[in-house]
Amino acid sequence: MRFLRLALLSVALALAGHAQTLLQLQPGDHVAIVGGGIADRMQHTGYFETLVHDKFPDHRLVFRNLAAAGDEVANRHRSENFGSPDDWLARVRADVILGFFGYNESFKGQEGLPKFKADLDAWIKHVRGGNYSGKGAPRVALVSPAANEKHPDANFPDRSVNNAYLRLYTAAMAEVAKDNGIAFADILEPSLRLMTAANSKGKALTINGFLLNDEGDKAVAPAIFIGLI
Repeated sequence: MRFLRLALLSVALALAGHAQTLLQLQPGDHVAIVGGGIADRMQHTGYFETLVHDKFPDHRLVFRNLAAAGDEVANRHRSENFGSPDDWLARVRADVILGFFGYNESFKGQEGLPKFKADLDAWIKHVRGGNYSGKGAPRVALVSPAANEKHPDANFPDRSVNNAYLRLYTAAMAEVAKDNGIAFADILEPSLRLMTAANSKGKALTINGFLLNDEGDKAVAPAIFIGLI
């Protein structure tokens, strides 16, 4: 926890002076996490959730991770009869929805940006029109992709070449979030700085250049926390 507090302070100083729309959490909230690989990997660690519980120890918050690697905002493959995204948001009684999108979509390049923005805007409006908890419309927030890492293991390809596209998709998410008046955590540049620092010591924050390992989750969690809470 001491490491996380120091990391939080570092990120907070970096964000000082930047106006933010922050997510409002209420006692008893059920928080649903949806999206692709970064969110999926969070199921193995819990660093972000720990930070939130530490700040709101009396809120008795419930986190439910519904993410799966490969999920896109408008494309989520599941087994037959698995249930729709709306079905699962209702099952977990989501009061708050955190959307981790943009990574898979980034491989469509600049030509894919208009559709991504339209899909993301439509998804936000759709879920905000729902009542999954029975207590009214959910609060929604977005989290950008993390950076791709040039892994120190030479057996992995250099995935960092995709960071140029990730910047475009992160900027698009920021724009859509602002238009909808919701919180947005930009973790792309913070994660890139953390990866660069780790690589200089011969270490990696991903298992393969894009999926965060345990140390990567620990390092990036404060950026998500500060961006949203």
